[in-house]
Amino acid sequence: MSNIKILIADASPVYKKMFTQAAAEADQNASVTCVAGGGEALEKINRFDYDIIVIDAEISNPDVVSLLKSTKKAIPKSMVLVTARPSHAKNSLRDELIANGVTDCMVKPIYDTYRDNIDIIKRKLEDIFQILFEGDTKQKPAPEPAKPKKTIATNQFQPEIVLIAASTGGPLALEKIFAKMRGDFPAPILVVQHMPSHFTETLAQNLNNKSVLNIKLGEHRETVKGGTVYIAPGGIHMKLDAKNRLYLDGSPPLNGVRPAADALFESAAESFNGAGILTVILTGMGRDGEKGLAKLKEKRECFCLAQSERTCVVYGMPRAAVESGFADKILDLDEIPYEIENFCFRVSET
Repeated sequence: MSNIKILIADASPVYKKMFTQAAAEADQNASVTCVAGGGEALEKINRFDYDIIVIDAEISNPDVVSLLKSTKKAIPKSMVLVTARPSHAKNSLRDELIANGVTDCMVKPIYDTYRDNIDIIKRKLEDIFQILFEGDTKQKPAPEPAKPKKTIATNQFQPEIVLIAASTGGPLALEKIFAKMRGDFPAPILVVQHMPSHFTETLAQNLNNKSVLNIKLGEHRETVKGGTVYIAPGGIHMKLDAKNRLYLDGSPPLNGVRPAADALFESAAESFNGAGILTVILTGMGRDGEKGLAKLKEKRECFCLAQSERTCVVYGMPRAAVESGFADKILDLDEIPYEIENFCFRVSET
């Protein structure tokens, strides 16, 4: 795709300047239009076809949700990124935005240096650009999935732990999975969802309210146990040690993200005190999880489920698992919770 057209609706001159600079650095052919209020944004949206629309969560007349709804009617194929100050990054707002078709949400960076803030915004825009580029190539024949590089006897495979990786579209996918699972689930479930720290606590609370499972943020040195889902806290890697305790690690981002699925997967490959490991790769941008899957397949009895392209918001992470030969089975989202339970209850109920 060339000449990406971007609309930035934000009252802050500083953030408009940072997004404009980040867009230019991410793609020199990108053209950016900036407005300050909801009314100006709506007028532009009704007149022009933008590829990407960046909306401040505090925009007014109309507000962000109303503006999102209008955008999806006027330019249904546009990618909409909603940004929020840390104090306004509320899970209830995120849920409403997701229900109305937002592409992604991000907390506005507030690092000490202007350059650090630009870099965070640039990485986010590059992710969205990648979705647009992939959309341009969808008419081309998709590459054949690689055959699984290491197969296991699934009729005897019973996981002792489940590891899940997700990014864009992940919160809603996780909600649909955990809402269908039994409360007496025998294995611990560890989840890496790419999300800033201001969102993960309320994400865990929201998921817990909609599931019979115990869903919580992972805590440092906490021993994992069955029937509990541990969400990696935002802004820090969550790993597993040899005593099956969580280890929260502030080491640098992997694949541009922290927490990263690769950090969790690689630690489980090296340290998990148990046998079978079931991995689930859900919707998301990028290739996070691929390197960790390579380690798990090399060192452990590991089976990998990948979400199908047609049910993903973004078919990035599952695609990487499939094309690299690490995915053993591809499933639609509504099939995944039942497949997880089929594996984990198999022995105890036969």
